Amino acid sequence: MARVVNQHLVDQEALEQLKSPRVDWLVAETPDGDGFGFSDGPFTHWRRTIEVADNPGADADKGLVAVTETIEYTLALPVWRFGATPLISWQLRRPHRVDAPFWAPPERFDAKGSQSFALLIFAALAAAYLGTLLSQTITFVAEEFDKGTSTQGWVTSMTRGGALLALVVVREADRIGRRRMLLLAGTLSTAFAVVAAVSPNIWFFGASQTLSRGFATGFGILIGVIAAEESPAGSRAWITSVLTLFAGLGSGVVLWLLPLAGTGVRAWRIIFLAAVLIFPVLWGLSRHLEESRRFQALSERNEPPATITPVMKRRFVMLATVAVALSMFSAPASNFQNEYLRESRGFSATRISLYSAIVNTPVGIGVAIAGPQADRRGRRLVGIIGIIGGIGFAVVRYGFGGPLMWIAGSLATVIGAATIPALGVYGPELFPTSRRGLANGLLTCVAVVGSVVGLIFVGQVTEHLGWSFGKAFAVLAVVPLLAIFVVARYPETAQRALEDLNPEDRPGPSQLGPAQTDTDPAGQTPRS
Repeated sequence: MARVVNQHLVDQEALEQLKSPRVDWLVAETPDGDGFGFSDGPFTHWRRTIEVADNPGADADKGLVAVTETIEYTLALPVWRFGATPLISWQLRRPHRVDAPFWAPPERFDAKGSQSFALLIFAALAAAYLGTLLSQTITFVAEEFDKGTSTQGWVTSMTRGGALLALVVVREADRIGRRRMLLLAGTLSTAFAVVAAVSPNIWFFGASQTLSRGFATGFGILIGVIAAEESPAGSRAWITSVLTLFAGLGSGVVLWLLPLAGTGVRAWRIIFLAAVLIFPVLWGLSRHLEESRRFQALSERNEPPATITPVMKRRFVMLATVAVALSMFSAPASNFQNEYLRESRGFSATRISLYSAIVNTPVGIGVAIAGPQADRRGRRLVGIIGIIGGIGFAVVRYGFGGPLMWIAGSLATVIGAATIPALGVYGPELFPTSRRGLANGLLTCVAVVGSVVGLIFVGQVTEHLGWSFGKAFAVLAVVPLLAIFVVARYPETAQRALEDLNPEDRPGPSQLGPAQTDTDPAGQTPRS
């Protein structure tokens, strides 16, 4: 338990404020005996007491009194509380503020949401590692089996078929629960990643990765669904941005291990074997991660799935159009990067790893800025900026070598990262609980169409038509840039509760606890 003691010298007005319940970005207090407890906030324990000095001292003539404020609290953040507690304590020692500081979620979490968030970070790390293996190692796998870019394109396209597995996973998550299917998908994805390490040929490798990536995709979708269902209305993009940052760390582990692939023609297999370390993470999640509150409420109502309405269809078509357009560019841009660096620029495995680390590291800047801005200022503007900047600089990265390639790659990463929290949150937001998993699974399957088209297009034109990667991506960029006009017509979802966006989910007052209603105890901000 953390303890913060503040000494104040205040006038009567400030004293009355100290003696009143706090309602701010961190906690909503309620009177509790001679102090204050809490009704909402990311804590398992919170108690604040105020003690006014009996001896007025020399400052009494100035109308000032000495006050000792003592705060004892325990954050509802498994494992991560050890890093977050010093930051919270530091903030509690500073002058009181109602709005959130730049590093905090725009709207406070409750205890259950905080616990789920902390655990989903581990899931995001694991899912990102599993999802990054193929794109970072395919060029080395192809080298062992003496295959070119065309075969790489076909293999990576084949693995996109795993999206059908993801669809099964998320459809069942709508029926039997998010938590159960998240754990199953994570376990199977990890198992098939390990199997890929013993591949006798590239087609066996492709088959095992199809299964692993399919389950990893379902794993990742359910992380986003649970995060949206447990987040406050004003912090859904923020939590998406934080989970993305940690997912980047999971992907970064693959990059850290990538130099091993350059030590021998079969050394890439070590990176897949390392996936066994994910099993203890999944075991920990199975012990501590709870079912999302919104699925629990849906189960208690025991209602049939929501009727598919014209509004749902229109939303799905808009999201699917943009998903296809963006994946048509992003999938080959990711999968052919190492091939481009190795063949066109003569990079070794170590230099590829160094380039990827330097260029991808700034992703945190874009995500960290875009997440809170998407919650405060709206999703559409932030998303459009991300598309234009990310696509434009990615084309430059593939078109030029030298310092410009490094600079453009970094800018593409930073600006393009804005699309992740700004647009990625729309899928969980725009569909009711009973259809949320299926809708997001279908969006993923539809996006696979774009990925396959993009991968085959770049693979074919570079190998058989002699196009440079720069020319291929310059032509391909037209499609996602046109998608901007669709994004501009998206509904604005920032600061709106999921039940407001999806009236089918609106339960009666008796089915929501105090931390789950649209208005917090102070009547100030909408809850998730």
